[in-house]
Amino acid sequence: MNFFKKILNSLNQMSNPVFSFDANKSELSFILPNDEKFDFTLENYEVKTRHDPYVLEAYTFNSNDLFFEYIHLDSNCSWNGLARGYFENLLKDSIKENLELQERFEFKHYEFSTYKTATKGFVHLIYIWEVNKEVFMIDKKGILYNEFIKLLKSDYEYKYSGREIFDLYHEISLVKHNSLNHYFNGSSD
Repeated sequence: MNFFKKILNSLNQMSNPVFSFDANKSELSFILPNDEKFDFTLENYEVKTRHDPYVLEAYTFNSNDLFFEYIHLDSNCSWNGLARGYFENLLKDSIKENLELQERFEFKHYEFSTYKTATKGFVHLIYIWEVNKEVFMIDKKGILYNEFIKLLKSDYEYKYSGREIFDLYHEISLVKHNSLNHYFNGSSD
């Protein structure tokens, strides 16, 4: 009986979205591993819908605090490699700088990485994955990055206060560049 409970619990966790964006409330919501909800309020943002034959829904979001891309692939499609690696490479190409990894933390469906650039400061990347869904966030101020990790790792010490955090002005999009770079495609391709 416990075996079936574990399977049902796993299926329930897989079906629960770990990330959602509500434009009406101007709020991002995250489900923490303990099933509590963490909300982050946004102000003055712009959302652009992205289109590709392999995605059900995709958009980029840009505000003073965050930039992110949300990609929901069709269930008959798959990535041709590691999604985060594709995003990191596109970011490097866009800002024309190498990224040197400073720290990385992984908690279930969340991965937090900080990179150092040669001239532009530090880049905070929050990568979230669900079934057929990927979210790549660049925290331009370090606020969400710091608060979110502390909820997941209470002894985390943020080392980047007073340091330059890279303010991404570029709009980068894996969906926009998919036709040239083939990041993902249909399963029968």
